[in-house]
Amino acid sequence: MAYTFEKGRCLCMPGKSYKACAYMHCHMLTKDTYCDTHSKEVHKEYKSNRNDKREQQFYSSKAWINLRNVKRQMNPLCEICMTKNKLTPVDIVHHIVELKEDWNLRLTLSNCQSVCYSCHEKIHSK
Repeated sequence: MAYTFEKGRCLCMPGKSYKACAYMHCHMLTKDTYCDTHSKEVHKEYKSNRNDKREQQFYSSKAWINLRNVKRQMNPLCEICMTKNKLTPVDIVHHIVELKEDWNLRLTLSNCQSVCYSCHEKIHSK
């Protein structure tokens, strides 16, 4: 079987399906968590709430991006939703033990969890 690739994606594999933007009261369809209008806004707000420069640099590092991608490939569905028999695509790779609690666990795969945006919000609202 011959595979055709476009922009690094195999065209024979199904892509992400469309879903509603996660921004409150927005009904635009997107393949990501937020539509184009809200993704920049949410990212800007997220970054403004982060004060730790070392943490910001870490989340932009090649080491983290590689580990995050490995985790997403290993667990492409939200691990929390799966315990409830729900199949939800992963949006975020979450540190179980936060960086500020133990910096040494930042690149430990077993300290990472694939979660959807909704479950990630619930984790941090506790």
